[in-house]
Amino acid sequence: MAGTKWLAASLLAFTSGCLAVPLDGEEDELADGAECEQNADCRSGTCGLRSRMCAHSLCDCPGDTCDPMGEPSADCADGWVCAYYEFILGDAAEFFGVERDEDGGYCHPLCEGGCPEHYTCKDGHICAPDPDWADPIATVSWSGGAEGTTSGRSGMASSMLERGASVELSASATSPIDAPIRSFSWMIVESSGMRAPMEGKSIELSLPLDSSFMRAELRVLDDASRSATISVSFDGCSGTGQTCGYQGSGCCRSCADATNTCL
Repeated sequence: MAGTKWLAASLLAFTSGCLAVPLDGEEDELADGAECEQNADCRSGTCGLRSRMCAHSLCDCPGDTCDPMGEPSADCADGWVCAYYEFILGDAAEFFGVERDEDGGYCHPLCEGGCPEHYTCKDGHICAPDPDWADPIATVSWSGGAEGTTSGRSGMASSMLERGASVELSASATSPIDAPIRSFSWMIVESSGMRAPMEGKSIELSLPLDSSFMRAELRVLDDASRSATISVSFDGCSGTGQTCGYQGSGCCRSCADATNTCL
């Protein structure tokens, strides 16, 4: 049983990009799910490389098997339950020859007591960690022929832009864990299907006269390759004096019905 749990812990650490290490004492160690910087910080012995959260501790269920919904265990903190670890290891357990331990699992917090920080109530019963909480938050602002701003870890925005006009986009990013931001990469996509990569915090674009749209896709990476993506689409419109589209559509502002020209 002990050997099985040690191998299970090693597999969990392997799939998290971390190495589980044995610890001598627990007085100053961080609880499961706490923010961490290195393996030695955590009571479980594993600090997630990407999540920067202490991994969940191994536990024993009181009976011969672990209830799928989890059950109280002396190995888990108050408000946490021991749940069978097969759903975590999956096929990896078979690959590495892990012997099934029906009464072993990992500690998990319950929704009823309120989920810890960086957790969400996944199924109405057991809290699940938010895998993206440590990802950077990107902001994109644009000015010139169009103006606007948007931010987030993953988002989309759109704006009207007169064909032939230019717009300057500026990007910035922050990290919840103060991780260094490594790169700002763009992919520019035109309605013709043309794609062009660009690099840097600021870029300038011009919407071709024959394009119906142009999209700027930003990807921000920090030093551990955690990412944020923002997509801004510029929909082409006709400027003052241009012919209106079908039933007065297609103008950047409005259409003068009497002359069928854009205002």
